[in-house]
Amino acid sequence: MSRLIDLTGKRFGRLVVMERAEYYTSPSYQSVPLWRCRCDCGAECIVAGKSLRYGQTRSCGCLRSDSLKMRHERARKRKDKPT
Repeated sequence: MSRLIDLTGKRFGRLVVMERAEYYTSPSYQSVPLWRCRCDCGAECIVAGKSLRYGQTRSCGCLRSDSLKMRHERARKRKDKPT
């Protein structure tokens, strides 16, 4: 088994790692360390360390909703703009 990389206190996008949560056993019987994180919006979530380190998870889900809101606002401004 490889050595565990301590991610406590590190920031990944909007997430800050607070502590190690537990291990998850994947379908291929590998142990995957999970981490408890706090998002900038205040929500807490549990994320696999691999997802954090490779940039696959950057927020609790608020990043996606924020980017959708911005996209809709830009589209609305273009629609309202006189030609």
